[in-house]
Amino acid sequence: MRIALAGIYQESHSFSPALAGINQFRAGYLLYDEQIIHELEALNHEVGGALKASADHEIVPLAYASAGASGQPIRKEAYDQISGDILSRLKAALPVDGVFLAMHGAMLAEQHDDATGHLLQAVRETVGPNIPIVSTLDLHANVTRKMVQAANALVGYHTAPHIDQGDTGRRGMELLLNILTQNVQPQMALRQIPMVVPSENGQTTVGPYSEVMAQVKTLEKEPGILAASVYSVQPWLDVPEMGCSAIVVTDGNPERARAEADRLALEMWHRRKNFTPNLLPLEKALDLALSGGRHPFVFSDSADAPSSGAPGDSTVLLKALLDRQVQETALLNIVDSEAVQHAIRAGVGNPLELTVGASMSSEFYGPVTFQAYVKSITDGTFRNKGPGFHGVEFRMGKTAVLVSGGVHLVVMEQPVIQWDPELYRSQGLDPAQATIVAAKSPAAFRAAYDNLAAEIHVLDVPGVCSPNLRSFPWKRITRPMFPFDNMADEL
Repeated sequence: MRIALAGIYQESHSFSPALAGINQFRAGYLLYDEQIIHELEALNHEVGGALKASADHEIVPLAYASAGASGQPIRKEAYDQISGDILSRLKAALPVDGVFLAMHGAMLAEQHDDATGHLLQAVRETVGPNIPIVSTLDLHANVTRKMVQAANALVGYHTAPHIDQGDTGRRGMELLLNILTQNVQPQMALRQIPMVVPSENGQTTVGPYSEVMAQVKTLEKEPGILAASVYSVQPWLDVPEMGCSAIVVTDGNPERARAEADRLALEMWHRRKNFTPNLLPLEKALDLALSGGRHPFVFSDSADAPSSGAPGDSTVLLKALLDRQVQETALLNIVDSEAVQHAIRAGVGNPLELTVGASMSSEFYGPVTFQAYVKSITDGTFRNKGPGFHGVEFRMGKTAVLVSGGVHLVVMEQPVIQWDPELYRSQGLDPAQATIVAAKSPAAFRAAYDNLAAEIHVLDVPGVCSPNLRSFPWKRITRPMFPFDNMADEL
């Protein structure tokens, strides 16, 4: 079989100042043709899993772009370029037997509220009604009716923290091949749920989401079920068709698909109030960490998580540590390209006074001035060694480590997904020996940090990705919607 393969992986955020132009994709992955296979085939990545599952078939790689650590809706020219590259290469590759797309599912563009649905629809129009299209999705996808209408099947992650990217790619590709070779007839049902929940308590290892996902996994093992997932959605998408959802794909049984999707949606809905996270005030968290005893204390600064769409430039934790003149080792990071240039001009081993932070966002915090010395300067490249996106390369751009007392501040040019302590290890810093380690991630960091941390606490701090969802200026979402409105227990 001849399978076209492509994708765009970007998680948008309607309230974030973090850029989402073509440069953000270049800092992530912007791959064409055989580059896709060369870069991704051996990794815990959807494309890697798909390639492994299709080893006996002809794969036609088109284009793949990833800017996971960006926020705004993708700039019009960037989306037009990347989607145009995918579609033009697809047209040139025809005829193909099937299409595999590795998507995130919560992608907005300046000209499209549902950029994922737009691309899927454009692919459908290119290949016609009879060529099967299967797309993988992150669990934080905003699944829309257009996406369901355009694709034969949508296959989502089953884990948060996300550690099953490769397995999801495998499941998606195997389903596509079964459609082509085993006369499988996918029937897909979507049940949208009028709720949004923060990610901090959206884990599939413990808590309410784990209870629902356990039912999803059990369902997928039953005869006639081709795929199932429940999507907890990227919660800062201010668009009319937004919310959690359930997807079930059956083999030739639309009634069962609808019934199972409805059942899973109700399971999610009945647990909606249990997603409220337990947040710890910053000063109390510092008191705990600095009281002596076990270490490290890992602090989730989820309100500034680049993987959620934040700019990564918060100074809230940095200011608190400097105000306390902390001498215990504290590892944290910030995005500030101008501060990196100051450090480069000063040189390794030399002191400097500089102002950092709030380079893109000033609504929740301001810049901080402090004296430090430059410990190191690197190219900021590292690969995750934990289970989430294992082996995937991340690029912080030029990166400097600035030290002031016990504060070790990693200053980077570009934001990156912060799921792995390798971010710090790549800069010569050992999280295991620190008293405090900051991870700007709501939940996915736990897969790599759980065995390292003495304690993990989610900080109650301001920021673009605060889990206090009511604090954002919502204008376009369809109401009523939980948690913004009083709603009955039954959908």
